[in-house]
Order: sequence, then C-alpha cells, then structure tokens
Amino acid sequence: MKKLAIAALASTFALAGCSTMGLDDERAMVVEGQAVSVKVVNIPSFEVEIAPRKALCEMMDTSGNKVEAQCLQYRQTYQKNYNTLNGNIQGFTYEPNYRYVLDVRQEAIADTTSGMVKPVWLLNEMVSKTAE
Repeated sequence: MKKLAIAALASTFALAGCSTMGLDDERAMVVEGQAVSVKVVNIPSFEVEIAPRKALCEMMDTSGNKVEAQCLQYRQTYQKNYNTLNGNIQGFTYEPNYRYVLDVRQEAIADTTSGMVKPVWLLNEMVSKTAE
C-alpha cells in the first residue's frame, strides 16, 4: 500500500510538470535602467492606481506588427511614476477622468500558440474611484 501511494504521488508530480513543459515563463524587463529576466507567476492580490487618462503605447496586433494604441497607465500605490499596461484588466471598465485604486490579481496564462506564459490581470475589487 505504501509503494502504491508513493507511485501515485510521483505520477501526480510528473503529470503536473507536463502541463507547462516547454512553455517560456521568462520575460525581459528593465528595472532601474538594467535589463533583467523575470518569471511570470500568479499573484493573488496587489493594489494598483489607475491614472485618469490613457497614454499612447505600442502593442502587437494579431499578425505580430507593432501598432500605436491607447493604454491604461498604472502604478503601485507607493510608486511615483506610471507605467503603461499593454492589455486590459478583466472585470474592470475604465471611465476617463477618474482615478482608481484597484485590488487585482495576476494569473500566469499559457498561450499554447506562442509557447509563452503571459500575465493576465483580473479585478478582485475596486477600492476607490475619485473624479479628477
């Protein structure tokens, strides 16, 4: 019985590893002026502030070409500068001229067509919405 339990446990780990095997979960990011490699992970909860206006940014279209778009600007609540968010926050509807504080979570979603793991933000809760 003990051997059967150990075999079942070992096969569970082996099969779990196969589900993401071959997917690239590393991303290049600039931190304090230095290019570093970061791993995309699940984050259950963190707060971000959304700026009252969108900013111009570059995104990739479905054919892989860079196109100019309007993107949300966000920052951690303790940061000074905003970053652009290339994508949306699922469950959140943006209205211009409002500053938001949101509690969001990040999930690492496998994109099997590109073989990459990409971060997706989902709304947990709207903490505040203030008119500008």
